[in-house]
Amino acid sequence: MTTVIDGINYCIVVLHQQSWMDELNSLPPEKVMALITSTALIWYVASAVRIQLQVLAHDETKET
Repeated sequence: MTTVIDGINYCIVVLHQQSWMDELNSLPPEKVMALITSTALIWYVASAVRIQLQVLAHDETKET
């Protein structure tokens, strides 16, 4: 945007950054639901893997 003040041209740059909440609010409900579902699935799988690793580590310490 160019503005003239007292006969002098000034160039004004306006930056608008969207937050992640603005991006989330602009998504359709189907994509939000898919995002929430995939996040929950990843959390569930990661928790299961963590438990399995703890069980394996616990069994290994008993044998030694």
